[in-house]
Parts: sequence; C-alpha cells; structure tokens
Amino acid sequence: MSTTDKNTEHLEPTRARRPDMIGYSVKQIGDGKKSSWSRVAAAWAHKDGQGFEVRMDAVPVDGRLVLREPSDDRQAEGDVIERSPAG
Repeated sequence: MSTTDKNTEHLEPTRARRPDMIGYSVKQIGDGKKSSWSRVAAAWAHKDGQGFEVRMDAVPVDGRLVLREPSDDRQAEGDVIERSPAG
C-alpha cells in the first residue's frame, strides 16, 4: 500500500455511504418569511458515534451552517426555497 493509500483509506467508507447529514447555507429572502437553502456540505457519522466527518464544497459567508438529515423531499442539488422556520 502506498503512502497516499494509507492517508485516504479511512475516507473510502464515506464515499460508498449516503451522508448522515446534509449541510446547508441558509439565507433569508425579503421579509424573512422565506429562505434559500444552498447545499454546501455533507456529513458522515463516525463509527464510534462520537462525531462526524464533514466535507464542505463551500463555506457560508455568514458562518451559519445548518445540518439536516437527508430527506427525499429536498432536491439533491441546487437551491431549495421554503418557508423559514420563524415565518
């Protein structure tokens, strides 16, 4: 096994598994009754249940990252527009 293989072998299980959580950057729209959810990350639970590995494609500008369990009603890619939990 090469050095590269040793450094990446722990990553292989996450590539084969569906993420346990999806990370979104959430921005309020207009009067705050709606929000735009942009998928920016995915997270996989550690085998020991003591944490997550998070892979980010982007960093939210405001520093707010929302982690949610994947669901079939959210689009796999792109923005999701929905009512804000406060609205």
